[in-house]
Amino acid sequence: MEIVFERQSRALYALAVVLAAYLAARTVNTVAAAAIAPEPVVQQARAAPQVAYEPMKLDAEKVAKLFDVSFPKASAEIAEDLHGPGVWNRVPVRSSLHGTLIGTAIADPRLYSLCQITNPDVNETQIYAMGDKYQNARIYQIEKERVLLDHDGVNEYIDTSGLGPVHRGDAGGARQVSERRYVVARSELNSALTNLPDLATKARIVPSFKNGVADGFKLFSIVPDSLYSKIGIQNGDVIRRINGYEMNSADKALEIYQKLRDTSRIEVEIERRGETLRNAYSIE
Repeated sequence: MEIVFERQSRALYALAVVLAAYLAARTVNTVAAAAIAPEPVVQQARAAPQVAYEPMKLDAEKVAKLFDVSFPKASAEIAEDLHGPGVWNRVPVRSSLHGTLIGTAIADPRLYSLCQITNPDVNETQIYAMGDKYQNARIYQIEKERVLLDHDGVNEYIDTSGLGPVHRGDAGGARQVSERRYVVARSELNSALTNLPDLATKARIVPSFKNGVADGFKLFSIVPDSLYSKIGIQNGDVIRRINGYEMNSADKALEIYQKLRDTSRIEVEIERRGETLRNAYSIE
């Protein structure tokens, strides 16, 4: 009996050893697997794709109809008309044509851009498109502050300053080109000389006397947008001579005004706060 019990005890002990070894091996494997396993990766959510912004485009046909202008040619058609017989200069120069750019409307594509130009020779303002002709020059590019022209094969431009700095915001009737030099459109001068009563209302004009002798006409209350203002006459100025003729009587003044119609250059002698000044005007 004791021998049987001893044999059973040995069998149970052996089974316990095997189970203990198996559990130990499982534990070691688990710990080792945890040690060598890669770290978990957190997957970031993908950003939503951005939608490209597309600028609003103008409908060329509607714009042309709105401004009552002809539909512009395609760029290829314009290119065929460019570069006449002259030598094309890559850098544009100021145009010899009289004109002042009033404003532009830049479209996308630029082919459909528009511009507004004043022609001082005929006192006319019109809207032009790419490919249109201004006088005898073709508009081939419209920029924000200037218009490029093909003028008989010469690369030219017209901008907001016309033929020089615009005097006191004038749109082209009279321009100051230096301290004492001005350019005056003949249409502006003729308009003033044919309507002397209206010109007289643009300033208060009284005879000026020195030592009891008339020496010219003094101007006060000059209307800001009048011809006097455009050609640089200031309140308190005394106009003493025009083209060498003394302004010492009303009859002499009227006679001089009549002579100014056909002249291309006028020189006015002015007395301003005791100083004698001479303004020169080119009539074009």
